[in-house]
Amino acid sequence: MEPMMNDYKLVLASEVGARDGMALELAELDGERVAEVFEDNETKRRRVKFYTLESVPLEAIEWLLERARATL
Repeated sequence: MEPMMNDYKLVLASEVGARDGMALELAELDGERVAEVFEDNETKRRRVKFYTLESVPLEAIEWLLERARATL
């Protein structure tokens, strides 16, 4: 698990099966996923997925993207 920022935390996850790759997830402190950056192991392509329609602070999204660039 990555460090926390205000009301959010980052979680590094790997996935094998239908989606084979790594993800860095932005989650609320209660564990509710907000967004993720997923990197496919085969193509190395990265995609962003949002799990909520609620507004998310820009700083939290920027934090997710910066850490994804450094981690994935």
